[in-house]
Amino acid sequence: MKNHLLYAFAVSSGLCLAQSASAQTAVFVQYPLTTNNSDNAAVRSAGVTPGTPFLHSAATTANPTLRLVLSDGGTVGGSVPAYSVLGQAFGASADGSGFSTLASSPKGAHYEQFSITATAALRVDSLGFNVRAAQSANGKFVVLYSLNGFTTDSLTMAYGKGPVIVGSSSTNSSAGGTLPATNNATFGTATGTSAATAGAFLPQNNSANPRDDFHFAFSNAATGLTLAAGQTLTVRLYFGLGSNTAGRYILLRNVTFKSRQAYVANVLAARNAVQTNLAVYPNPAQNQLNVPHTAASRDARVTVFSTTGSKVAAFAAQSGSTETAVDLSALPKGLYLVEYTDGMQRSSARIVKE
Repeated sequence: MKNHLLYAFAVSSGLCLAQSASAQTAVFVQYPLTTNNSDNAAVRSAGVTPGTPFLHSAATTANPTLRLVLSDGGTVGGSVPAYSVLGQAFGASADGSGFSTLASSPKGAHYEQFSITATAALRVDSLGFNVRAAQSANGKFVVLYSLNGFTTDSLTMAYGKGPVIVGSSSTNSSAGGTLPATNNATFGTATGTSAATAGAFLPQNNSANPRDDFHFAFSNAATGLTLAAGQTLTVRLYFGLGSNTAGRYILLRNVTFKSRQAYVANVLAARNAVQTNLAVYPNPAQNQLNVPHTAASRDARVTVFSTTGSKVAAFAAQSGSTETAVDLSALPKGLYLVEYTDGMQRSSARIVKE
């Protein structure tokens, strides 16, 4: 059953929650890129509409015919179909030749674009993908994102992790860590039109490369990137290879937008819990909140969750009592979800802390 995201507490006070959870949404939107360029609907989270990826190129003065296109499946260097278990294969031409003009670094005009649009307010934290270079040890890539379709902004990722490149080229890689500032997949400037000064190395597709997974943060790791309803997040991946002969392709797969936004399970997933609305007072509250409930069992408790689903406070209800006082003095002002559970029933209410 698909998880339902808890969107910034856009939950009506009359909604009964089957299960509040601080678990993370492992996959938000994912493009496997092994059979086509569609996303995997089976793992797509609610509240987000995925865009269709596309390859883009613009002619340059130096090379007016340069473009990024899908592989034609040519046999130079081994058959590399457009889509396979290796991922999506594309190059500067269909046969994989012509990449020498991108030898020094990726250029701002040649990229593959991915986008997601929020249908409700949501949080996006990171972008992950697997990428290699076929038949080339001199590849780089750059990642930029925008919140307005690259019309006025072009932002570099806040943080990146990836394979460690061994030696002076990308012929070998090992388990990764934080990407160095000199090769962290940024352009060096945030315009998106200049040559990259800090492109990350592409591992070469050979047995010496055990790792090809990269992960990048959109914003501060603690807060993520917030999208308003109707807002689109656009990502562009720029690639370059230092090889001109046929059979040189970029191999890209599992492009994944991730979110740490907590979710609540669908009310139908509850088993034996009987659910009611929780009538708390006062609301808004300052330092103390009173939670009326039925006579508490020995394991009854009141739990307070933040808007991201993290548990921020918990209080045991005295056995037999019909009301529990909750101390909110240590919590900052804002929205919270208060939940009462005793094993037989689970009820909740959203509150405002002033």
